[in-house]
Amino acid sequence: MPVLELKNIVKNYPDGENINEVLKDISFQVKKGEFAAIMGPSGAGKSTLLTIMGALLSPSSGTVLLNNQDISHFSKKQQTQLRLNEIGFIFQNSDLIPYLKISEQLQFIQKISNKKSTDAIAILKQLGLGHRLSSYPNALSGGEKQRVAIARAFINQPDLILADEPTASLDSKRGREVVQIIQETVHQQNKAAVMVTHDERILDLVDSIWQIEDGKLNKVNK
Repeated sequence: MPVLELKNIVKNYPDGENINEVLKDISFQVKKGEFAAIMGPSGAGKSTLLTIMGALLSPSSGTVLLNNQDISHFSKKQQTQLRLNEIGFIFQNSDLIPYLKISEQLQFIQKISNKKSTDAIAILKQLGLGHRLSSYPNALSGGEKQRVAIARAFINQPDLILADEPTASLDSKRGREVVQIIQETVHQQNKAAVMVTHDERILDLVDSIWQIEDGKLNKVNK
């Protein structure tokens, strides 16, 4: 059974007197232990699709199943709880809280969640950040910040990880290191992950590749 499954997703926005159809009848699935990448040009609908996967946006029509539960039209409160406990996000910019130390970034997520989580210190050490536990975000390099963001995404043991252009602000070496960490963690912990990216140099690290263009999504042979 897929961790995440989209069935016939459509997303429309009003555009003056017209309707702009951003996503057109999209179906997609990702299973445990699978790391999927979605490629596509700017404006193709990648970000809209990822926000629907992450329960940040409801589709105009179609079904979003997370662990076989229909989350397509959850209330705002239900969506918030779902994102906190079942979905981990990794964004382009790490979006760390500037006044919290690195260890506190993860401990804060643990406090507001009602789900059993991983040892924050242990996961940071595992990602090579043991010497940064008492540092603030402004003392970290771009790659270190993204590793903290990865730790934060995995801290509550979510079944689904969503990564939005995680290498965008990094050079090619650091970007590859970050994606390798995501790949290894997904495989070791048997999680499902979806990454939106423009970076073709890291596609050898994913298990499946999808292409979105003009609002339509198709699987690409690796």
